Amino acid sequence: MKKRYLAMALTGMMTAGLVAGCGSLGDTQADTAKDAKNEKTADTGKDSDGGGKTEVVLWHSMVSPEVEPFQEMIDNFNAQSEKATVVTEWVARDEQTKQLTIGNMAGELPDMVFVDNPEVINYGEMGVFQDIKKQFDGWDENQFLDSITNSCVYEGKMYGVPYIGNNLALFYDKDMLAAAGVEAPTTWDELVDAAEKTTKDGVYGLGFSAIKNAECTFQFMPFLWSAEGDWTDMGSDDSIKAMTYYSDFVKNGFANKEVLNWSQADVCKQFASGNCAMMVNGSWNVGTLRNDAPDKNWGVVPIPQDKVPASCLGGEALCITKNADADACFEFIEYLCGKDISAPYAKSVAKFSPRSDVDIDKEFADDPEMKVFAEQMENTKPRGPYPKWTEVDNVIIEACQSALTEAKTPEQACKDAAAAIADIEESLKK
Repeated sequence: MKKRYLAMALTGMMTAGLVAGCGSLGDTQADTAKDAKNEKTADTGKDSDGGGKTEVVLWHSMVSPEVEPFQEMIDNFNAQSEKATVVTEWVARDEQTKQLTIGNMAGELPDMVFVDNPEVINYGEMGVFQDIKKQFDGWDENQFLDSITNSCVYEGKMYGVPYIGNNLALFYDKDMLAAAGVEAPTTWDELVDAAEKTTKDGVYGLGFSAIKNAECTFQFMPFLWSAEGDWTDMGSDDSIKAMTYYSDFVKNGFANKEVLNWSQADVCKQFASGNCAMMVNGSWNVGTLRNDAPDKNWGVVPIPQDKVPASCLGGEALCITKNADADACFEFIEYLCGKDISAPYAKSVAKFSPRSDVDIDKEFADDPEMKVFAEQMENTKPRGPYPKWTEVDNVIIEACQSALTEAKTPEQACKDAAAAIADIEESLKK
């Protein structure tokens, strides 16, 4: 359907790393993903596949262990569909924003894109994605959790269909906590107590990611929401309380200052190696720990709460670009996001189907760690949705980093963030 446009240029531009809600991308995985992309895109550039089917170009950033079963589903769809042939192109997530912006200006876009959920509205309001609410409402199987679907809806328009979801919880080393005489924490006070008592002999009580990208915001938001603060009111007492609580782990020495440089994958490595007794991290690391630290005795509990339970939504949505054949594209969405495919695939990669008709108790009856994450989905909120979320995201990252480094007090960091977000809000009125 589309020309080869940007994809060839991307081959030399792909960089490692995925943002919040996804695992990190190593060099071997990047090479594997690029090889898969090159195999699948060698014959693109046609309006059809030669058999009367519409060719649909799909950008994704998946890596192992997701990309292999994903490609199998693509092959199965292509074999059974009489309307469309999906051709995948791998685009590093760090490059996606740039390439979508360039492609939108040049009129050269793929047909569909997997997009991190907080960015869906950004691109939708920029005119990159179609409003597909009509197609979604007409789909007999459109049974999805509101908490996830809302990440794709803004002012009555729907710019994507959630494909997969995840969230954050607290992993803890059972042996370390037992040696310190503490139970797995459930409240903020208990978390501080456990972190203090397990910080010794080169081990820090808590690990989290505060790196200068979206992973920082992703991991901070549960603390903000649990205190009943919000990004829309960063200057409130509740928001300042959350920032103070969060930054005090580093200030008091219960968390390593290196959290400022750690990705979520790095945090998982620190926990697996015994360098921190607890960590905030996502469900996708359940499999990582089982594979990389098979002898480690660990468990998972919901993120300890202040006023209310809270976690942050990670995951992606499948979006259709503005000039694509929406009917051909939506046939693939119905296949991929339908109950028969969505639930088993999500479980296989330690994430969750966004569908409301999936029986969580049945799906994770034999997996107590994953069940914690699954049950948290009802307390999970999306970042945004907001048409300038990327700008807000950067403001929150700056606030977190300035508080953690003590460049600003938590109160000043929050008040400055509130002022910056007010300016963003004002810019929408122009």
